[in-house]
Amino acid sequence: MEPLKVNQTVNNKEILSKLLNSVAVKCDCRVKYNLENDAIVFSGDEIYKRHIVEETVRFFNHDG
Repeated sequence: MEPLKVNQTVNNKEILSKLLNSVAVKCDCRVKYNLENDAIVFSGDEIYKRHIVEETVRFFNHDG
């Protein structure tokens, strides 16, 4: 029997902010979800933003 393939899209900003924050702390930055504004809030050195996003995306693109 072959494994069942599940394609699911999750648009949960709170979960995304936690994943981003797990990378951000390495750069002495923070990413938090603001429930009132339904927004992801970044605090820290702006030069790390791109790195944080790219490293977080790699969690989902890993083929191993």
